[in-house]
Amino acid sequence: MAQNFIWPGKLFYYPIGNTAAVSLIRDLDPDEDAALLLLGCGDPRNILFSIYSEAEGIDRKLDFTCVDWDPAVLARNVLLFTLVIDKKPLNGSFDIFYHPYLDQATLDLLVSQCRTLATCSANMKTWRESKYGDAIHMSTECTLVELRSLWVKYASMHSLPQAQLTKILTTFKKEFKSTGNTGAAGAASTSRSAGPLMDRASTSGTLTEAFKGFWRTGTTFTDLSSISAATLLNPTFVYSRAGVGIGFHYGSDPLMGFHLVPAFGHLPDAKRSDVLEIVRAEFQSWCLAFQSNHSRRLCTIRIFFSDALLACAALKMLNSTGTYQTGVPAIQWKTHTILFEEEEYRHAPKSFDVVDTSNLDDHVGLLNILVAAIPLLRSSGRATLYLESLLHIQDDAVNDFTARLLADLSLMSTLFGMCPVDFATGYSSRSNVHELLLFDAMQRSVSAGKIRSQFHQVTTWKRVDDGVLPCQYQPHQLGTFLYDLYHSLFEIDDSTTFHAKHRVNLPTAIAKRGNEHYTRESFVLFLKLVRDRHCINPEDWISVMDRFFTVHSADHSMPMDTVNHHDLYASLYRHGVHAVDAYRTDILRPVGVFKAWPFVPPIVRVFITVPRSKLEVFASRPSTPTLVCTVQGPRNLNVFASIHASYGIVTRKGTPAKPSVFFEEDLHGIQGSKPLVLSFVMPARLLTGQFPGYDDPSSLSVTFAVKNNPANVALFVDKLGPMMDVHSVSLMDTQNVIVIPEHPPPSASLSPIKHTTKTGGIGGQGAVTVVMDPECELVENMSVRLTVTEKNIQPAYQARTITPIVEQVSLSTLRITLGDKSQDVCFPLPIAGAKHNLRIARKFLWIEIIVPPQEAVVKDGSRPDPFPIVPNAKTPIPWTIHRLCLDLLPTVDLKAKMLEEWMGLHLGVAFSKRELKTRKNRSTQSDALIYVKESIYQIMICATGLSSQSTSSQHIFCLTDKATSNFDTVIFVDQIRYDLSAHTIVCDAYVLPLTRKLRLKIDKNLDRAIYGWVKPDFVQLGKGEIASWKRLLPVLAERCRSWKHQSTCEYIQKDGSLLVPLSDKVEEKPLCSCGEAQDVAALERAPNWKSLAKYCTRIALSPIFGVSYLEKITRTDRRCTVCRARAKMICPECKKDRYCGKPCQKKDWKRHKGMYHDPFEIKEKK
Repeated sequence: MAQNFIWPGKLFYYPIGNTAAVSLIRDLDPDEDAALLLLGCGDPRNILFSIYSEAEGIDRKLDFTCVDWDPAVLARNVLLFTLVIDKKPLNGSFDIFYHPYLDQATLDLLVSQCRTLATCSANMKTWRESKYGDAIHMSTECTLVELRSLWVKYASMHSLPQAQLTKILTTFKKEFKSTGNTGAAGAASTSRSAGPLMDRASTSGTLTEAFKGFWRTGTTFTDLSSISAATLLNPTFVYSRAGVGIGFHYGSDPLMGFHLVPAFGHLPDAKRSDVLEIVRAEFQSWCLAFQSNHSRRLCTIRIFFSDALLACAALKMLNSTGTYQTGVPAIQWKTHTILFEEEEYRHAPKSFDVVDTSNLDDHVGLLNILVAAIPLLRSSGRATLYLESLLHIQDDAVNDFTARLLADLSLMSTLFGMCPVDFATGYSSRSNVHELLLFDAMQRSVSAGKIRSQFHQVTTWKRVDDGVLPCQYQPHQLGTFLYDLYHSLFEIDDSTTFHAKHRVNLPTAIAKRGNEHYTRESFVLFLKLVRDRHCINPEDWISVMDRFFTVHSADHSMPMDTVNHHDLYASLYRHGVHAVDAYRTDILRPVGVFKAWPFVPPIVRVFITVPRSKLEVFASRPSTPTLVCTVQGPRNLNVFASIHASYGIVTRKGTPAKPSVFFEEDLHGIQGSKPLVLSFVMPARLLTGQFPGYDDPSSLSVTFAVKNNPANVALFVDKLGPMMDVHSVSLMDTQNVIVIPEHPPPSASLSPIKHTTKTGGIGGQGAVTVVMDPECELVENMSVRLTVTEKNIQPAYQARTITPIVEQVSLSTLRITLGDKSQDVCFPLPIAGAKHNLRIARKFLWIEIIVPPQEAVVKDGSRPDPFPIVPNAKTPIPWTIHRLCLDLLPTVDLKAKMLEEWMGLHLGVAFSKRELKTRKNRSTQSDALIYVKESIYQIMICATGLSSQSTSSQHIFCLTDKATSNFDTVIFVDQIRYDLSAHTIVCDAYVLPLTRKLRLKIDKNLDRAIYGWVKPDFVQLGKGEIASWKRLLPVLAERCRSWKHQSTCEYIQKDGSLLVPLSDKVEEKPLCSCGEAQDVAALERAPNWKSLAKYCTRIALSPIFGVSYLEKITRTDRRCTVCRARAKMICPECKKDRYCGKPCQKKDWKRHKGMYHDPFEIKEKK
């Protein structure tokens, strides 16, 4: 197991989501079908919202594979999907899904639907042939069995014998009532679903009232008649892996999964009924979109009951070996292994365009998620991995993400072949400003002992360039880095190291460490990924591992790590990653437990039976300690953390020479009567006693123990003693210990892919060589060697008549030109191309390009391509700015009360502290990205009516060259909309790029359009900003595109490549013509713009935000220049004085204008 074995002392049931719904297709080409994998899928809100988010006219097929470890979550999801497919009343469907208590009519609907599902799910054949089988597929037969069992329970719960039913009702009511008395803690988390209006939502009292009402009545109803009728317990909230009638998470709130910003934006004094009306309207819209999608056979949903990491391992094995019977356990505490339905998986996706991991990072660790999920992504440039976390491990948001990764992000990105897009570009189109504010507020509450703080961090991982070959690393450096990572992963296990590191505040450190996520097997799987991903040849890999073990032997800073060495060695061998010398050379004697074996393999699997009575120690300690197995004798102790457990009886099978086991599972699990059986893999050599220093087999014991760490010791040492042993038996106890050979999984024997080379216009290109710094912590530079094989340029190159010319053409690509030939060279990270070096060998016909990686925070404005677009089947796709459907987004009421209270703050905090400083020193510092952000800020401030220069919102903006006062781009803003899942706002706008030829053609109409309605705003652009805007405009058009590119699209070049933008020069067109006159109904309704609509392209313009894990975003509150209250806005022109609102800004205008604004500055067209 790649994660620690945890005792389930307190499990929680999460039947409803705890973050607002997001579109899982927000980064994909709308013209192509997509396969999506949801790990820890939770409730179906993201599936429903993704389908709802599709623009009208898009008919691509979406295939969702939903993995969850709790069958109750999956059973409820299928129940809801089928209710919608059957067109049952949506209000009733909402109540069934979100209300723990129902009225009689709604319960009857639930029972009827569950009986239908139970009939349809008698077996895989009946399910496939049912009316649901075309849309909802079961990945394994076990999944169907588990779900059917729950549907039968749902249908029959209220028909149980009275005593049994009363017990369930009493248990649920008691826990539900005690949770409801906890107060408003959950409402604080619900407020994050209001995004930029989080502060208003959290202080209004409305969400607190709704949260308390839900936990008091078990419904979201506000009218007494509906509340009084809903008295029947909803069985879908009763049964789960947490138990019967228990475990419903105390922070659950039906409102969390919806977008609450329209309620608090349109209605500053929104009541509970207003919020619930919007929530139900959203739910109905999502369900109707799903109905429509289903009727057109565009959606497939696959249900997969499994632990997320184990599901990934099984899918990877299926992908690489074609084996449907994977042998991978489906879940801890169960014995069945994952057997994919062959009929389903002949055609079902085994690799994916999108993998969404929910907030599994909190529960299984970031490194485990990356190792498991990345191999399942398709090789195309559009493949996307979404990661989330809610629980922070650092008090500073800037450091939290790096602390989770345990190593430098640039170096880890080269190893994984992917990186977060906001890390690569330095900005995000998704706002987490509200999360930062909530984080700071919760930190203050934590210090006051009130609640545990959360911070919702979302990262989007993509390949920087899908043309990058595997990388090469210097074995000494890679081995050193890997050992440092090993040390970072497991120093927490060593009490000496842990106490020394946290001597100053040990209690806090113990409280924060929680459950450790990683085992030695986790680290081994990471090694396997690195080796296979980069096709490291066997000789180099042995050198890497030799360096690792050299440092491992020399480092004595973790003295207690020695007890884990054999756990590491066994995992290395089992996964085919490395065999330590003894495994390759030593021949083990068939003695002791092996006396009848003709051959003793290097590794074996040990089963130990633990009586139920020994587990009572956990009943008195409702906690979740990490557990281990040990093999110990008089002289040696060895700990093994990768354990599988299940309740039942294990018996010997086979012959003494070829032993195996048979397992009879206790289907009642922890509630049953059979003992607990644990199994783990270990080196056979420890059980032979044949080597110096090893214990005699007869003196060895196999032990089940609580892991010895500070938190566990505090809870269990009084009961278990200093060794923390739960149960121990002799190795020779044949009744309670069984040892059998362990066969490595099929994937362990796969040969690594060999290195390949690419050929271009100049010649062959080898792998990228990554060089680390002397400490082996960072990427110092990357290099690629080109072999000049093009015959036509070889003589000139050797004669020194032509010299390579290098130009950076994208975030991670250099173009090498040699004579009349050129070739693009791709790197796995964004690069600082201007700092490149060349090594030229004319005699031997090669060129080596050496370039450093781009800094994560670029302070000199030298980022070459801040708005990258990647080609996908001759269609440009925005790489870092997410897609959206403008017509489905609610509009912002610009006349709503207290608009400036939240809007000014939201727009202002888009800048980091560093960027704010740069804005002040514009005359001495140059940063094109910051100034684009600033011009966007100016447009947003004026378009929302918050500018002191206007009494109403501005609609027309002319992007003007500050040096010449000429403008060549006009933006018409129609509406301001809420970008719901990105927690920000967006301008629904149209752009008119002006060329000299077009100006002559439309000059009169242009003057009437610009000056005939309201005075335009001339946005002054400095040096470099015009080119940046020209690069941004195609991204803004593509992100909201509902039309298709034509075969005659100007982006498509003669060689089939894409040229986007067409030009970044003044008075030259950056956009293709495919989007002109598309979706321009709003322009056609405006008399002055109607004649120009056919030349315009619709765009979605929104703020771009700083990256909270790269630099500090929030700052101490600034104060109003006039009244010294908290400032919520800044003058959009000079960026000097701040104000609490427009009244104070107007009051100060005379002084402010004379001090900071040039009265002779002309802002008219020349």
